[in-house]
Amino acid sequence: MTNIEIDRRACDSPLDCLQCVRQCPEGVFGTYPRGRRERGVPPSKWTVLPMFVSLCMACMNCVHLCPARAISVKV
Repeated sequence: MTNIEIDRRACDSPLDCLQCVRQCPEGVFGTYPRGRRERGVPPSKWTVLPMFVSLCMACMNCVHLCPARAISVKV
């Protein structure tokens, strides 16, 4: 089983980056607002979540391409 952890302090504006979302060949990651969904919520109020962990192949693209070094994957 794969465990994906994201350091939310390091990944503080995921909508400005989205490297993990774009580079994951299996589409494991998604973004969502940290609080209540409202139109015009600024990017700092959003977060990245590994939504489909069972699809993860542990290719480590997300780990290597994350500029904030906020992702860790353990198999």
